[in-house]
Order: sequence, then structure tokens, then C-alpha cells
Amino acid sequence: MLVLTRSRDETIMIGDDVEVTVVDIRGDKVRIGISAPRRIAVHRKEVYDQIRAENKAAAEVKPADLTHLPSIPPQPIALNQPDPSFPRLAEDRRDPFLVAAIEEARLGLKEGGLPIGSVLVRGNQIIGRGHNRRVQRGDPMAHAEIDCLTNAGRLSTYHDTILYSTLMPCYLCSGAAVQFGIPKILVGESVNFAGAPSFMQSKGIEVIDLHDQECIDMMAQFIREHPQLWYEDIGK
Repeated sequence: MLVLTRSRDETIMIGDDVEVTVVDIRGDKVRIGISAPRRIAVHRKEVYDQIRAENKAAAEVKPADLTHLPSIPPQPIALNQPDPSFPRLAEDRRDPFLVAAIEEARLGLKEGGLPIGSVLVRGNQIIGRGHNRRVQRGDPMAHAEIDCLTNAGRLSTYHDTILYSTLMPCYLCSGAAVQFGIPKILVGESVNFAGAPSFMQSKGIEVIDLHDQECIDMMAQFIREHPQLWYEDIGK
């Protein structure tokens, strides 16, 4: 193992493409910014181990495990047309509601704010959407999930809804999800901000991290370019 000593704002290079910068040092915690090409996945070690375990489990599926699936009769394929049975590209399999949350995040970035977006879904339909507007409104409470829930308006119940966010919710937004009884939250990533998943899970909320690379890259770039706004947002 190579051990290097670096100070705040100092950088190391891994090969020709990966740049690691010490962003902040607070006690026994070190925040680092990582710049890497999109072809290189960057994850916390525990996230990487989880993904690797899931991939290993998927690779161990046996033909007998698929016998319960309904058979699909062959369909005629027109010339020069793609085979409909061929797997679609990864981009086509992305959750459309996460894509909507990313659109909200990019709208916030365009407005000069933080790129964090959120949508509230019921019955496969978006009933509320929003993005972080703390900078735009000068409102410290205007986090993406709060803005989304506000825009959804009054609901008699949230027990049949799903909340999406491009970033793992903080304790403020996690508390709102707990308060309203939202049963499930899907997040784009938790690499740049760990958030409060354990708190939500302890209250019975199902939390799913989609490890979306676009969300990771978008937030990482913003933190590198606007560290003061980012630390203000998370109260550091």
C-alpha cells in the first residue's frame, strides 16, 4: 500500500485520468474530491462491495430459476429493424422518475442553485416535483425534497407514494418523509453525501440507492466548483 501525506487543496494523480483532491479536513474526517472519466466508476468501498455481491448473486442464477417465467412466442422482425427481444441499452432501462428528478436537479443548477432534484410518485404518476432552491429564494429550508412535497400540495395520505431524490436525503428531509409516512425512497446516489438512511430505515422506510453515475458526477463537480455553497447547505 502506498501511503501519501496531503494537505487541504493538495492533489494526487492515479494514472493519467484520475485526480484526487483533499477538499476539507475536520477532526478524523477527510473530504476528498475525485475527478475521473465517466468510464471509471467511483464508489465508497462499502457500496462497491454491495454492487459486487449483487453482481455475483445475479451471475449464479441457474436455468431452473427461470422456469416460472412465461414463454414469449417469437415475433416476426422486419428487415433493418432492431430485434425487440434484444436487451435495450442501459440508458433505456433507467428509472424514468429518477430521470425526472435529475431534470429538476439540472434546473436548479441552471438557476444558480444546488443540483439536487426530487419527485413524488403515486401510481406511476408524478404528483409533485421540486429542486433545491436555498440560493434562489434565500430560504435555508428549501431543500429539494421539501420543495417537492410543498409543490405536491396537501394530500390525505402519503402511504401509497414513493419519493425520489438525486441525493441521499439529509436529516431535515428524512424527517419530513418520516413525519408524512412515506414508505419508500429511491435515491440517485450517496457517494457525495451519506445522508440519513439508517434513521429512515429505523422508522420503517425502505431506502434504495440506485448508484446512478450521472447523479454522482453532477454532485461531485458542483462540490468541487462551489464548496462554500455545499457546506452551507449541509450545515458545515
